[in-house]
Amino acid sequence: MKNAVETMLNHRTYRHFKNTPVPDADIQTIIDCARQAPSWMNGQHYTIINITSPELRQKIVELQPANPQIGTCGVYLIFVADLHRADLCSRAAGGTYTAAGEPDSLITAVTDTALAAQNAVVAAESLSYATCYTGGIRNIAVELVELLKLPKNTFPIVGLCIGEPDVEMKLKPRLPEQTVYAENAYPDDATLSDGLEQYEQTMTAFGEAREKFPYREKFARYYSNTYAPRNIKLMQQQGWLTKMSADSEPS
Repeated sequence: MKNAVETMLNHRTYRHFKNTPVPDADIQTIIDCARQAPSWMNGQHYTIINITSPELRQKIVELQPANPQIGTCGVYLIFVADLHRADLCSRAAGGTYTAAGEPDSLITAVTDTALAAQNAVVAAESLSYATCYTGGIRNIAVELVELLKLPKNTFPIVGLCIGEPDVEMKLKPRLPEQTVYAENAYPDDATLSDGLEQYEQTMTAFGEAREKFPYREKFARYYSNTYAPRNIKLMQQQGWLTKMSADSEPS
């Protein structure tokens, strides 16, 4: 078993897995580690759903054709932001639950969910498994709410593939430290722009096959469009963001 520092410094994403099972004991260790993640008020505002049904896994693969690794990895976990248990607590203790629809409650639940998911990644990689997040499941949130029987006040945030890698991956370079780390104040735009230009050159030289555009252009394209617009309506139906201001509601 690798130590945590070694594991995190050698993290890489794998998208090709051998279709081999992960022992139950290792799955339990990964779940135990995920559940030990810190959380707001010890609320543990997440639920982890292990997709063990081959039929259900195949349905998700069909909905996410860009992520075929969902079908080949040994374990596929879906991390769900969850305020449903908080609702049950509120009912049991006579609370009003009025804060649940505020944006800060969404931030709280997503943060707790992300911390648990990352604990699972560190645990899995410490056990020498490969991992791959699938954030694209948010594009099929409408379908997942039905498939996973998600109650109100829940929302699927990210999937996690775990298993034995089928190919070796190179360690991907990260942004220059000065673009993501500063002391006492946010870095100035000149520092950021210089670092982004430098990193674009680094990533072009790295030559990752799945990248179709230069680094900065990739984000220019992505953030020039509105993705998954139906999720706002779905989230409000699920009890999230019901207290958005009138001028921020989707048309």
